[in-house]
Amino acid sequence: MREYKLNFGKTQPELKRAIFAVFVALSGCVSPQPETKPMPQRIIPYSGGLKIADSGGQEISFGRTQAGVEKAIDRLVGPRIIDGVGDGAGCELKSWSGTGLSLIFDKGAFVGWIAGPPTWP
Repeated sequence: MREYKLNFGKTQPELKRAIFAVFVALSGCVSPQPETKPMPQRIIPYSGGLKIADSGGQEISFGRTQAGVEKAIDRLVGPRIIDGVGDGAGCELKSWSGTGLSLIFDKGAFVGWIAGPPTWP
């Protein structure tokens, strides 16, 4: 078997450093993806708000105050709230990191939900 050596006009240590530099530069191009977790099975979205599974019929109904809803969700999934967006007129979207659950509040009242794959870290 014939052995070939590539030099490209560089000494062995310089070539190793160049290969290492390329590797480091390329490794920075990959952004880590957050671990995706499904929405907690204890929270069940429905037309009137959110039902809490295995709770004897407890639910978080539309119209409830924002502070109360946030506190209840924090108890269920942990305090992982991420402020989303607001329109400046009282409408606000909040998401709980890693759950896929986003809640919509209008002037401090719970008015809607979005359930799906997590989109925020």
